Amino acid sequence: MFKKNIIFYEFNHFIRSKAKLYSFVFFFLACTYSIISGFNLYNKQIKTIDEVKFVEQETIDKVTNWFKGETYGPEDRSWVDVRNPYWAIRYTPTHAYKTPSPLLPLGVGQSEQYGFYHKLSIWSSTMDSDVIEEISNFERLVNGNVDFSFLILYLLPLLLIILLHNIFGLEKDLKINNLILNQIGSYNKWIINRLIFYIFLVSSFVNILLLLVGVINQSIDSDLLKLVVLVNIYIFILFVTFYYIIKLSNSSFSIAFKMITVWLIFYVIVPGAAHQYSNLRYPTNYMTDFLDANREETYAIFKKSKEELYDDLINIYPDLKSSAHAKDSVISREIVRNGMSAIANHLNINAIEKIEIHNQKKNSLVEICYWFNPLSFFQNKWNSYTSTDYMSYKQYRDDIQQLIDNRLELLVLGTWNKEVLEIESYNKYLEKLK
Repeated sequence: MFKKNIIFYEFNHFIRSKAKLYSFVFFFLACTYSIISGFNLYNKQIKTIDEVKFVEQETIDKVTNWFKGETYGPEDRSWVDVRNPYWAIRYTPTHAYKTPSPLLPLGVGQSEQYGFYHKLSIWSSTMDSDVIEEISNFERLVNGNVDFSFLILYLLPLLLIILLHNIFGLEKDLKINNLILNQIGSYNKWIINRLIFYIFLVSSFVNILLLLVGVINQSIDSDLLKLVVLVNIYIFILFVTFYYIIKLSNSSFSIAFKMITVWLIFYVIVPGAAHQYSNLRYPTNYMTDFLDANREETYAIFKKSKEELYDDLINIYPDLKSSAHAKDSVISREIVRNGMSAIANHLNINAIEKIEIHNQKKNSLVEICYWFNPLSFFQNKWNSYTSTDYMSYKQYRDDIQQLIDNRLELLVLGTWNKEVLEIESYNKYLEKLK
């Protein structure tokens, strides 16, 4: 009975307090706006991917018609013959896609800054300008649209400070706390029951928004459930922290001051210090290794003799030793030069590996700091469930590299085996390219 009366009392108090009511309404509107913005970004990416796939298919159909019409190339480029694997692959556009997660509206993470599709050519790499992320900040915040995860992780504590700062503090300010003890019998019951109202209010509101996005995008899956659990653990930790602050403080001012101090320490000072420390240990990588490989070493490839190119390709693809060209007594300059992009790709892979190792060391350092910088843990976990974190984009880069490797291997093996493509064999190429 006392519990119901206390919760009912807090409900009336919440309704009458304009500061609390307006703050909650404003927070609700901001969260709604952030999700709408997330849906706009999600739909835009889906639409763009569909458009790119449509254009890609149109070009593939054009090449297919060349085979059917036995023209084997564009009219204004008589030297192009798509029966040659080199030209078939050059004129077959394929893309790598990072299809947005259905949960993207709940946390856009890094998806607003970085590419989500990439056109592949024989000279592509995972460090092309439309692919590469800003890898200097593992836990960076979005600088564009309002992010729902940012509102929950960073601004929800401020909302709770507004909602909770005068619980039991006002009674101490008015020196009526002994009256509560006489009527209720325990200060803890008074505090906890009043907190229960706000726990129910906040958690219900957040959970409804989370599940609503899942329902709209038909993505009630394990990642959404994990995200719901993560958010509720986060909210529970906030309320436990504020409960002890309320219990151990002597006035509303003291409660508010301690809550704000905790927010400044764990939401500003500690994350900022951890970020600065990680940057000092592992400074921002400006991809100098990749640029050196891409410029100097790649340029050097064009100066190599056909014999040197021949040996390089054999080292990269040992299967070429049994190819038709390997059995020829004379090295074909055209065939080996068609594989120069494969040699450049091999150099790029070695340079990129050094960059990835550097990044992984920095990310590992950030993870070690989780025990005193829990905010980064919750933020990175959140972004991982919405597939917008660093590791999601690393997986995207790995997928691109795999497609590039497949493309170049198909090109080199096809030219060295002197294949002459027809419509059937070209369709088999398409299956491997995609």
